Amino acid sequence: MKIYPKNKEHFKKLINFAKKIISICQDAGISPVIYGGFAHFYYTKDKNMEVNDIDMMFSKKDLKKIARLLEKNKIKFTRCSPNDYSIIIKKGKLKVEMDDVGAGYKTMTEGTLSKDIFDKIDFYGTKTRVITLKQLEEIYPIAYNRSVEDKVKLMKEIKHLEKFLGRKLKGF
Repeated sequence: MKIYPKNKEHFKKLINFAKKIISICQDAGISPVIYGGFAHFYYTKDKNMEVNDIDMMFSKKDLKKIARLLEKNKIKFTRCSPNDYSIIIKKGKLKVEMDDVGAGYKTMTEGTLSKDIFDKIDFYGTKTRVITLKQLEEIYPIAYNRSVEDKVKLMKEIKHLEKFLGRKLKGF
C-alpha cells in the first residue's frame, strides 16, 4: 500500500512508530490485528481522511507479555487500569493503542485472533493483518453503542463508510 491520508507527514511518522511495535510483537510470536481508523482508510482509500493513530487488537493473554516487551525495548506506555485490557503507547503526537478483542462480536473473539479470518496486508513494507471490511462494519454499531464521549466522531465515520458502501450499516 502506498496511499496516504490527508495528514501525510504525521502519518508517515506514525507508520514507522507502528511498524516498530508490530515488529516487536511479531518477533515474540504475537500477531496483532489492525483495526479502527487505519482499517477504515485501508478499505475506502479516501485521501481526505486523517489517520491520527493506529489501533491494534490482541489476545488478553498476551497483555503482560506485550508490556514486558515494551519495557525491555524502553518504550513507554500506559494502561488504562489493571482490569482494562488496553495499552496506550505514545511518543510525542504519535499514538498506538493496543486493545483486547472485546466481547459482543460474531466474527471476532479471543479464539479467532489466531485464526486465518483477517486480511493479510503489506503495511508499508511490513506484513501484518487487518480486520476485514465485514468486520469493520460489525465493529462500528457496537463501538457506537458502547461509546460515551466519541459518539459524534463515530457517527461521522459510520456515515463515511455507509457512503463508500452505498448502503446503511446493519444496526442503524
